[in-house]
Amino acid sequence: MLLPTVSRTRLRPTNRPAIDTPFGPLTFTTTIGGISLPLQPDELFQLPGARMLARWVAPGVRVELLLTPYDPKLDPERWGPLTGCRAAVWRIDAQTLLGRVQFSAGLPKGADGGYDGDKPWLRSRWKTR
Repeated sequence: MLLPTVSRTRLRPTNRPAIDTPFGPLTFTTTIGGISLPLQPDELFQLPGARMLARWVAPGVRVELLLTPYDPKLDPERWGPLTGCRAAVWRIDAQTLLGRVQFSAGLPKGADGGYDGDKPWLRSRWKTR
């Protein structure tokens, strides 16, 4: 388990894990061997410091997603002040041989993002309606 010694509060997993953005929720999915895990996790925990841990259990595998605040320490002259940054950290514990594993994040409706390959950083372009 990610962060096994951290105190946690079990939550009822009624929604899929997401990061709230000004444009709507950034959501996450996992596919293993061509089969998607349910959108709603089997277990959900609130952790200290505005962190959340979601867990899915399937035959031969346990998948965890940690959503946590993140301070990227970027050059303020280039990027300006950043606030409210969040990170998503996946952990997969496979007890058997698995097919292809794919993790993905879904941008909010009306938002667009991409990678600028000639730059060493990831850029996102947000469009609103």
